Amino acid sequence: MQHYDVIVAGGGTAGFAAAVTAARAGKKTLILEEKAYLGGTATGAQISMFMGFAQGEAQAPLKGIVRDVLDRLTAEGGTSGIQTIYLSGQKELDVDVIPYESDILKSVLDGLVCEAGVDVLFHTRVIGVEMDGKRIAGLKIHNEEGVQTVAGDVIIDATFHGSVAVESGCAWEAGDENGVLQPGTLMYKIAGVDQERYAQVTQKEKEELAAKGIAQGCLYVNNLLARPLPNGVLYSNMSRVKVNPMDSFGWSRAEMEGREQVRKISRFFIENVPGFEHAYVVSTGDFTGLRDSRRILGQYKLTNEDVLEGRPFEDAVAQSSYPIDIHDTDGVSSRVMKPRNGVFYIPYRCQITQVSNLILAGRCISAAYEAHACIRVMITCMRLGESAGLAAAESLNRGCAANELDGRILKEKLLG
Repeated sequence: MQHYDVIVAGGGTAGFAAAVTAARAGKKTLILEEKAYLGGTATGAQISMFMGFAQGEAQAPLKGIVRDVLDRLTAEGGTSGIQTIYLSGQKELDVDVIPYESDILKSVLDGLVCEAGVDVLFHTRVIGVEMDGKRIAGLKIHNEEGVQTVAGDVIIDATFHGSVAVESGCAWEAGDENGVLQPGTLMYKIAGVDQERYAQVTQKEKEELAAKGIAQGCLYVNNLLARPLPNGVLYSNMSRVKVNPMDSFGWSRAEMEGREQVRKISRFFIENVPGFEHAYVVSTGDFTGLRDSRRILGQYKLTNEDVLEGRPFEDAVAQSSYPIDIHDTDGVSSRVMKPRNGVFYIPYRCQITQVSNLILAGRCISAAYEAHACIRVMITCMRLGESAGLAAAESLNRGCAANELDGRILKEKLLG
């Protein structure tokens, strides 16, 4: 294969953003994605809602890759814009979000990478790395053409699991201090709902219905979570599946468990929730959406105190106000903690390791368990991808290793 300036492993929200940013900066860029589409969890798992705005940001003109995505989605009828939701139905836990149509998002992301001139390889997975000391010399990939090797000057690991970083020898963590991971969710979409009747159900009634469903073994969350999309279909985030993606047999069983949970949840809604009497399931995600996997140990690990105190960093590349949001694996509730100053920051040092030409993007960056529970959302992942793509371009322009780039350069360009 030909040589690239930048290779991005993983085409999710972080990966596509990294590839577009690097290509727009004039770098020859390749993106590798094992599915047949970009977006990862955002599209394949049908999450249907972007989260991760910084405080007050949703009321100001957006910029960067998030602005590009929102503008395209709006123009194609894939979103009705920014809305406010309340986590766990609590008014004090207000969060700005962008609901979107996942199939339209696939088209939007295709357009952005193609217009930027990114080379795309779908149905392709990274299966190993070739190292030259502390530098990745090449990636071993596999698709229906067989095993191949592709080389690039800078490698961006935007895989959910930090797969490239692990193969290159980076240390990692997963789960809490006991190794327990947050549950996954199989999203699904429902049509045929009388939304006017459903809108009249009070929060108290939702919690009472949820308690009834939990007691019957049909529900797994202590609230009713079904929200509308622009096309009139509702999307639901109500299954909770114990899953460890580092256990392939267990992960496979979890996918089947998710589908069984959706069957029970949807039936309970039809039989018990006003407005759902004639509802039916339109689709489920291609796969269960995961909240947890590996967290690569980089040059700096974002701590829980960094998030809660909103500590500033000279090399900050992203900011957010999304709270620490930990879903109970063994129960039905969540533990939510908002940043005390309303906003927190992520430094570039969380994106780099001892591997000189490797940059992390998205959920696999270096963060403690609780801190990861607020950086894992997709607007933040997009911005970490944008940071990675810019860092790749800047390091090549300046003739330095990616892990030696001065992050203050990125802060100036990304946060001003």
